[in-house]
Amino acid sequence: MSSIADLMHPLLRESAPGGVEAKACGIRLDISRQRMTLDDFRRLVDFAQKRGLLDAHRRMTAGEHVNVSEDRAALHTALRNFSPEGVMYDVVQRERARMKAFAEQIRDGRRCGCRGERITDVINVGIGGSEKGPHAVWHALRAANPEIRLHFLSSVDGVLLERTLASCRPHSTLIVVSSKSFTTRETQVNAAAADQWLLDHGIVGNDRARHMVVVSANPQAAEMMCLPEENLFHLWDWVGGRFSVWGAVGLPIMIALGSDAFMEFLKGANEMDLHSLTAPLAQNLPAMLALTAYWNATRLEIASHCLMPYDERLRELVPWLQQLEMESLGKNVSVAGERIPGCTGQGVWGANGNEAQHSFCQWLREGTARTAIDLVWSEMPGHGYAEHYRVLLANARAQAEALVTRDPRSPYYNVVNTIVMEAVTPRRLGALMAMYEHKTTMLGTLFGVNPFDQPGVELGKRLSRRAESGRDPATIVREEAMGGERP
Repeated sequence: MSSIADLMHPLLRESAPGGVEAKACGIRLDISRQRMTLDDFRRLVDFAQKRGLLDAHRRMTAGEHVNVSEDRAALHTALRNFSPEGVMYDVVQRERARMKAFAEQIRDGRRCGCRGERITDVINVGIGGSEKGPHAVWHALRAANPEIRLHFLSSVDGVLLERTLASCRPHSTLIVVSSKSFTTRETQVNAAAADQWLLDHGIVGNDRARHMVVVSANPQAAEMMCLPEENLFHLWDWVGGRFSVWGAVGLPIMIALGSDAFMEFLKGANEMDLHSLTAPLAQNLPAMLALTAYWNATRLEIASHCLMPYDERLRELVPWLQQLEMESLGKNVSVAGERIPGCTGQGVWGANGNEAQHSFCQWLREGTARTAIDLVWSEMPGHGYAEHYRVLLANARAQAEALVTRDPRSPYYNVVNTIVMEAVTPRRLGALMAMYEHKTTMLGTLFGVNPFDQPGVELGKRLSRRAESGRDPATIVREEAMGGERP
């Protein structure tokens, strides 16, 4: 019978006995369970230096138009920059101050509903980047019994609409309609339904302004919802939707969690920004994640990336990361317009790690696939149940080893990163999410794709709008391929 040692693939730690770890911003990354040698890792670092990885990263944060297909900057880092010398500092500060004043007025009862009732519920109406980030942050940081509850109305599904509205009272509810373009069809339909709910309960005319605000880069958004201009909180075209939680898209979080928590969230992200710009590649957390992902996708042909957070608070990071990476890196054409051979981004999926052990870990352990896995946990529990935390942490550590224990003769295997947070606080969560953002944009540089556009998503939107009129989707696709809509 084979021993456990006989069932191990060669891992990075075997050529680097001390392990390959780096720590910054309260996060410790261990890549020693990657299937490469120390020489492989050093060659990856050399490759990244020749590719100008950090130079490209600095150009992005400096405001260069790195979104070449749309001729725009990608300045999500400006939303959490606290230096007066930073790009767009003044305009960001002004809008953040408006958000803070509004949120604090809601929280302390100075701004109430139209009948004088305090706001107890906030409904975020938005989809994609207008929902994934705020939802992940709210789930991670919310109290067990919050004074202000936050709800997410994303899918254009009447069941979700009914359940959301049924859990709220209209006269103590604020609706935040969030859409960068303010043309997203699902958001338009849900916003109209939520507005009708207010009207059905007698909230009409000027009273509507006490119960609805909009977040958009479209300057006509407030007018489109028949709201006063001051009810519009601004986005900018130089921030992509999936990178936008740090700005006005985060208004519902600021209201529900408080402005102090939101500012800590921003400061954690800013700390990771500074680390990503100054740390050497071999100790740079997002660069290390990007380099190992690039190796896995191109050299090992691993097409699947599984995120397994061993912490209930981090559960919603899975769909957030799924959108972030797959919408950014799901491209097969380079920035130069050339077809890219081989893999670019990986398929991102996952679940709560402890639940996954009793769900899909059998497939990971003995199935016929290769998978890259991130295991994430916190050194501090979010509760007072010591036995629960001891058992949960033991499971996380055990799975880090179990998932890389495979027959070395098999073509199927896993590679594992462990990511350990000091605690799930606003500051550490901001750093974690910024780390994954930078990993994603750095992979764009390594793969040679534009991580800031989403032409496939836009095609789907166009087809959906035309299909609403009753036209056959297959016919519409053929017309698109021929160069445009037919009468």
